[in-house]
Amino acid sequence: MPGIPGIPFIILTAWFYLRSSDKMYNWLLNHKIFGKLLRKFYKTGTISLKFKILIASQLWVSIIVANFLLIHIIEYQILTVVVGIIITILIFQMKGKIFK
Repeated sequence: MPGIPGIPFIILTAWFYLRSSDKMYNWLLNHKIFGKLLRKFYKTGTISLKFKILIASQLWVSIIVANFLLIHIIEYQILTVVVGIIITILIFQMKGKIFK
């Protein structure tokens, strides 16, 4: 979905797995891509600057693709960009460490 980073949904999914299924929770924590992020987030409560940049870049790629290929009404294109700016600001205001 353009304009919405997937990371909050991954963390929410892990929380639901924690409460419902040990097997699925362990699978997610040991996942090749998401496991490292989740373990670090649970341990330190922070997200690295590198990962914030990755999230923001994925957000803007999806906004650009949506605006050029899917959205043909200028008001919606402007709204998508404004929402993208707000989400980008929120991403970089999240508690995080610059260095590993």
